Amino acid sequence: MKKWRYIGFDDGFSSFRDEKAYLVGCITTGTSVEGFLFTTIEVDGFDVTSKIIDLILKSRFREQLKCIFLSGITFGGFNIADVDEINRKTGIPVVVTMKKPPDLSLIGEALQNVSEVERRMEIIKKAGEIYGTRGIYIQFRGCSLGEAERFIESSKVGSKIPEPLRIAHLVASSLVYGESTKT
Repeated sequence: MKKWRYIGFDDGFSSFRDEKAYLVGCITTGTSVEGFLFTTIEVDGFDVTSKIIDLILKSRFREQLKCIFLSGITFGGFNIADVDEINRKTGIPVVVTMKKPPDLSLIGEALQNVSEVERRMEIIKKAGEIYGTRGIYIQFRGCSLGEAERFIESSKVGSKIPEPLRIAHLVASSLVYGESTKT
């Protein structure tokens, strides 16, 4: 029997003037990288949720994925991932990790620079309560807090964040800058 796999998604883009951002998914099992999923998303668009769902549903790894990790819910500027929809359409638990909790007042100010502010704020609020745990902050769907913590713990390799997220960040940033940047 094969081990459970985890996937982590992070983005890479260099400027809000860019029209597209990279979206990289890294699949791991234990300490091994098993594969990558890749696409582009619109900067400040509304396609990250559908792109994540599409990548997962078409992936050969789908049946073995235990958890989907997201590096926050904002990708490519304010292209906001709908964690409820990702969980509902894939049937896989979603765990969002953040180094610090978001400042909703600053986010509200920044959203004034993009279209459909109310729609974006609704997706942000729908992501739910933020919990501090083991030096990071998380949100989750399709699992309990305890399960989310176990997913994180079982996928870490010498870092506070899950290994698939750490590697997805390294790959996404290298696509933008020609070399990886610090996580």
